Parts: sequence; C-alpha cells; structure tokens
Amino acid sequence: MYINRALLLAVGVFIIFSPAVEDWIFHAESIWYRPYQLWLLVIVAAYWNQRSSYPDEL
Repeated sequence: MYINRALLLAVGVFIIFSPAVEDWIFHAESIWYRPYQLWLLVIVAAYWNQRSSYPDEL
C-alpha cells in the first residue's frame, strides 16, 4: 500500500504541533467559528489529496 508522502508529513507536523493548535483553537477569548475553520482546512486538504486519484488505482 502506497502512503502519500505529503499526507504522512502533514500528519507528523500535526502530531508535533497539536498542543499549540489546541491552545489556539480552544482559547477562551477566541472566535466561535475557529474550530470550524480547522475542519474546513481538513476537508480541503482531503479533497486536494484525492483530486488527482483515478478510480482505476485500486
């Protein structure tokens, strides 16, 4: 099974910086839609990763 290197790098960076990201998202005085921005980023990244995949690559 082939693991996309960019996706593997993104997961590693997320694991390293997850405490800082968590503080940034759930800060008491933050904007209410900040967690939704993170989810939007995850959805866009998943789309960007899969947009060049062909259905025959199973």
